[in-house]
Amino acid sequence: MSVSGGRVVVVGASLAGVRVVKALRRRGFDGELVLVGEEGELPYDRPPLSKGFLSSQGPVAVRQLEPESFYEGVEVRLGARASGLSLRERSVLLADGSRVRADHVVVTTGARARSLPGFADGDRVARLRTADDARRIRSALTEARHVLVLGAGFIGCEVAAAARRRGVDVTVVEPAPTPVQRGVGALVGGTIAALHRDRGVDLRLGVSVECGQEHSGGVIVSLTDGTLIETDFVVLGVGAAPNTEWLKESGLDVSNGLLCDDRCRAVGGGGHVWAAGDVAAWPSGRTGERVRIEHWTNAVEQAGVLAVNLLDDGTEVTHDPVPYVWSDQYEHKIQILGRVSGDDDTTLLRGSLDERQFSLAYSRHGRIRGLVAFDLPREIAARRPLVAAGAPLAGVLDGRHG
Repeated sequence: MSVSGGRVVVVGASLAGVRVVKALRRRGFDGELVLVGEEGELPYDRPPLSKGFLSSQGPVAVRQLEPESFYEGVEVRLGARASGLSLRERSVLLADGSRVRADHVVVTTGARARSLPGFADGDRVARLRTADDARRIRSALTEARHVLVLGAGFIGCEVAAAARRRGVDVTVVEPAPTPVQRGVGALVGGTIAALHRDRGVDLRLGVSVECGQEHSGGVIVSLTDGTLIETDFVVLGVGAAPNTEWLKESGLDVSNGLLCDDRCRAVGGGGHVWAAGDVAAWPSGRTGERVRIEHWTNAVEQAGVLAVNLLDDGTEVTHDPVPYVWSDQYEHKIQILGRVSGDDDTTLLRGSLDERQFSLAYSRHGRIRGLVAFDLPREIAARRPLVAAGAPLAGVLDGRHG
């Protein structure tokens, strides 16, 4: 497509969706732009929802990604859920039965928070993904004496920290031996566990939920070790799943996100379907694995790559980023660069785990895969080239690489 003419329909009023619109405009696209969003409000920034939005006791508002004036010249359809995609007709079917014609469809429908059997969203149970979810949890924190968080990933830990900062008693239940163990391993997970216990969080590790029962006064939750926990409110932090159900009849590969090539084109989409953000999966040239990254920075970077390639102006580029994500818990900032795993070898580069200020290298076969920095933000910028290059760990340790 040239920069003039054509109709691009972006399905998903998300960070990735807004950044696609912005990037297309910046590169001179002057055709029709349609932004379809399931929620009834303009796109907003999600990361603060589990951080400052919950912990603040004063007035606080959801932060819009762009001012209302940004959407001038864009056909914005809010409160419109996509229910199907026709490759043959190049159209998006909406839940109200209407169709939106498109020369190109950009899928930025993101991911949704997972639930657990027996824990349906309601007056006393919530997941955290949308602004409405965050508003319900924030409201609950003003009245609850005790909150139960199921899952000690970063979302669960951030919710626990926010609740404690507001003086609410918190219990966290996690099947793994430490928080975030699958993501960052036992060393950092143990540091995070100690941090929360120091703030009065009741951590129940190595145990799972068996069932829950709501009653007039709250919720009673049974654990697999036989204990019962009575709570005023339950927050589920058990991961996310890509929003691809509406694409299941399209013929596209949605086995774990919408499969694309490294230029953000959906495989099997005939060059007219694209994806960016949490919903997109692609083969990484860096690792050789099919990846799907649920990070703010990935959504921003991928949207820019997508816009370049969609416009097809002879400057086609590939997307193979060094992932980056952060978590704010109490006064601490935890940053993760690269693809780290609890199965990696870990080496302390700087600082002390006991003092909760350190950087830790994650490596396999003697080469760095990633880095975790705990209250050492400069480490991320300084060592990014090493992670990107998969530098030898030995060279980093003896000073040859800084």
